[in-house]
Amino acid sequence: MGATAGRASLGIDLSQRAPYSGGMPMSHLRPLRRGRPVAAFLIAAAAFLAAGVAPAFAGPDPVDAGLLALHRGDYGRAFEEFGKAVDAAPGDPGPLFFCVFSRWWQMIFAEETPSRDAASWTAFEQAYDAVTGAASSRLEAAPEDPRALTALGAAEILRAHLEAILGSYFHAGGEARRGKKALHQALEHAPDLDEALFAMGALNYFADRVPLVVKTIRPLLFLPGGDAPLGLSQVRRVAFGSGRLRIDGRLLLGLVCADHYQMAFKEALAHLEVARAETGDSPLIAAAIGDLQERLGEPDEAAATLARALAHSDGPGPERSRQRRWLRLGQAEALVAGWRLQEADAVLRAAQEDPGPASSSMQRLERRVREELAVKRTAFPILDDHEGADPIDALGAVIRADPAAPTPRLARGRLLYLAGRDREAIEDLEVAAKGSRGGPSWLQGWTEIYSGLAEKRLGHAAAAREHFRAAAAVRRFRTSDRGLLELGERGKDAALCAP
Repeated sequence: MGATAGRASLGIDLSQRAPYSGGMPMSHLRPLRRGRPVAAFLIAAAAFLAAGVAPAFAGPDPVDAGLLALHRGDYGRAFEEFGKAVDAAPGDPGPLFFCVFSRWWQMIFAEETPSRDAASWTAFEQAYDAVTGAASSRLEAAPEDPRALTALGAAEILRAHLEAILGSYFHAGGEARRGKKALHQALEHAPDLDEALFAMGALNYFADRVPLVVKTIRPLLFLPGGDAPLGLSQVRRVAFGSGRLRIDGRLLLGLVCADHYQMAFKEALAHLEVARAETGDSPLIAAAIGDLQERLGEPDEAAATLARALAHSDGPGPERSRQRRWLRLGQAEALVAGWRLQEADAVLRAAQEDPGPASSSMQRLERRVREELAVKRTAFPILDDHEGADPIDALGAVIRADPAAPTPRLARGRLLYLAGRDREAIEDLEVAAKGSRGGPSWLQGWTEIYSGLAEKRLGHAAAAREHFRAAAAVRRFRTSDRGLLELGERGKDAALCAP
């Protein structure tokens, strides 16, 4: 059912949306995100790092084909292509790296936490031993070989990440220190080598963004230091170049520039859009854009982006099925946030129809979306009796029955704001704010967002900023970054995020 038809059948359209008050053009889209915090995606993008370590053979290059498959989420094809690269260049550490990279990728994006007892860890260790052994052998014969140094350093950084996840910070520090040393040597001999620049840039950025408590004990853990501005500059060189890692450079810039250190949200979207265009509408990159749109309070754009990503996620196999399920759950989340309740219910039913079991993280997301859907539906029990009625008037009837109920007040305050009736909107939103204390994060957060937008349009800048700060501080509020966006605050290195 199309969006228009779905809303018309409800009788009352509650899905009108608020544009970004600063005039930000929101392009479409969202990720790979569920089950892992955003930091995992940042590191995941960084892990594309050695995905460009080139094998030293001529002819058609399966590495490029494998990278394209990875960018599009076709992992089976990616593994097959990387296997061809290994067969075509026996003993070359470049293609061997892709074996360890693939195993790392599987562990990072698995639904369960990595464990040394798991078969996946054994497979990772075997692949790690293969690439480090091959790189070491190559370096014995040619100690300054930059590609061997890059493969070695990148593999050590991947292992450092897994060791950190497992809580082995001492081992993680040692691996990271050795990896950085190898990459530094590679860049000394080949300053423009994209693969080493990307890996070192990612390491420099993230090593400078560890918590302060970790920085204070860095010498004890042998953790290498970082340099965020240098790291961003190195990744930019890759992203704006013509090498095989330019897409990964754009993806990494899109992710780190939208973090809470930089808060360069518009620039981040621009980088992600470039990456999506170069990959032929990759559903994975589209998912990253949609996720950011959801964070920035543009649920309609996010829903449209995810619907488009779903159209590029057809095909058999458990991985494709899993991707579709995540995309549908994300789409349902956006639709509920945009008050498009019937459409959200239909998408949730479609998600359940995908074959295969739902992971625990999928179940948690679905449960949260259904809870919000149920609250919003319960707030409008007489919705279908108001076919053709003005939604503001219909909500008035609901509010008269329970004047202190916060959800109908938020709904009407939102519509009043969209209709330009800001003072009336604020009256409803003040009631919603009182009733939302201790309530769901979406109720608290959106009440503050719309209060800030109405106050801003009335010229009450100080009051607006207070509401936006409150929205940004609501814990577990998916759209808290909208508050940061409206505040207009940016990180000290945000200039390096320019698209």
